Amino acid sequence: MDELLRERDVLNKNMLKAVNATQKQIDLVKLHEQAKRNLEEEIQNYREEAQKQRKIIFQLEKERDRYINEASDLTQKTDSVGKCWPLTVGKQC
Repeated sequence: MDELLRERDVLNKNMLKAVNATQKQIDLVKLHEQAKRNLEEEIQNYREEAQKQRKIIFQLEKERDRYINEASDLTQKTDSVGKCWPLTVGKQC
């Protein structure tokens, strides 16, 4: 009978160790899952920020092209005006 009681105590002790080890593993899994969610959210934020920056870059490139064209037009106008400069009264180029 004493031997059965000791065996029961050993089994209970082993069971408690197994329960504690299992709980530690569950806690670690929860911690890793939370870390994964945080990283996924951070990645999504970076993707959104990159998309915003791509839009800004596109707008800046359009603005740059517009200014280049405007400068080219103005250069052509000044070149054509410069050929006739200085104008004399009553005379044409």
